[in-house]
This record gives sequence, structure tokens and C-alpha cells, in this order.
Amino acid sequence: MHTLDGEQMLMAWECCRERPAQEAALALLALACPQQPREELASLPLARRNALLLELCAKMLGRRMEGFAVCPECGAQLEFVLDARELANGLHAPPAEAVRVGLTMRPANTRDLLASLDAGDEEQARSILLARTLGFEEREDERGADEWLESLPALSPETEPAALLERFERLNGPAEIRVELQCAACRSRPLLDLDIARFLVRVTLGAARRLMAEIHELAKAYGWSERSIAAMSGARRAAYLEMLNA
Repeated sequence: MHTLDGEQMLMAWECCRERPAQEAALALLALACPQQPREELASLPLARRNALLLELCAKMLGRRMEGFAVCPECGAQLEFVLDARELANGLHAPPAEAVRVGLTMRPANTRDLLASLDAGDEEQARSILLARTLGFEEREDERGADEWLESLPALSPETEPAALLERFERLNGPAEIRVELQCAACRSRPLLDLDIARFLVRVTLGAARRLMAEIHELAKAYGWSERSIAAMSGARRAAYLEMLNA
């Protein structure tokens, strides 16, 4: 994995600006990991994918992750600072589990999340995820989510929807990033569910816009091309901008 800066930061902006967060995050990984096929990245368990997104965040912006949240108790704005690499080290993808003879459940991946985006409601999205993560050991089952879930209760008590949901939560729990915050206003300690895909896409778009603003100012002043300015280090661009504003 390499960092995204200069021309690749501009490419990241083009890839992310009009895509859903999960699809945009996959595009960022594909740019940062050109040696890995995109389909391979899309099929990674979410815990492994999220660890890679945190590592990319550390490479691009440093280990220090700063952000804001809203206290659910009193509505106060909360600031948080996290260590991207420490969070990444805490994410581990579990192996698939056997549901019954010949039937397994695997951790969800980005392809599954993208497939659930068009669901009409949360329940339907959950059904799609459950159906996609279940499969026969010999082959991938190609039936639709509704047909899968209708047939499951007949298999065994362990495959009833409630039991399946419990298994699903256990398999995918390690992919979640939960951080306890402290509200200075009401003294509560809310839990923050950090969506690293959404977070990384948002900060990447912000960094790309700042780079474009620097390119605009330097190109207007010196007549340099976008490519040549983007190829400069951040320190060189900052030095030229400082001289312009002196």
C-alpha cells in the first residue's frame, strides 16, 4: 500500500465525489493498492478492509484522527482524537462458521454492502446481507435473499432468522470500530460507532479540495501546470504560497 498525494489525490477526488461511501472507499483502496485486483479488495472481510482503510488514513494524514460527534444525551458537540494504527491493530477477521453440514456463514464484505444499498428498508438490507453471507461449501448459492430466508427455517432450528442474525452479529462484530467518548457538558459516556469508510472519504475529499486550492493559487501566480504543482511536495507548495502572501 502506498499513500495518495499529488496527482493521485486528484484522482481520488474524481473517484469519490459522487459515489456512495462504501464504493468510494473501495476506489481509494484500489488506488492505494494497485497490485491487488479490485475484486479481491471488494471480497475482503470488513474487519480486514477496515484495517486497510485505517492504515491508508495513517499514511495519508498521519496516525492522529480528529473528528466531531454529537452527544446523544444533551446534543453537545464532542471532539475526538484517535490513533489510526492502534485501531487497525485491534481489527481481526474471524473465519467462516459452519451453520449445518455443508452450509457456512462467512463475514460480510464490501460487495455485500454494495448489494444491500438498494434495499427498501433496514430489514430488507439485513436479509440481503444474511443471504449473501450464507452458502454451500461446494458452490456459491445464487438464489435471491427472499428465497433463501424462506427456506432456512426448514433446515434446522439453528438456521432460523434470529439464530442466523446472532451468528451474523458475532462474525461481523470484530469489524466495528466503537470508541467511548466523554461529554463535558452532561458527563455521559456515549459510544461512537465510527464508519471508517465514510470518515476516510470525507477527509480525502477535504484534502483534495485544499490541494486544488493551492494549485489554483500557484498556477494563477506563476503559470505552472496542474501536474507540475501537484508533483511538488506539500512543503514546497507551502513555501511558495508563503512567499506569495508575504
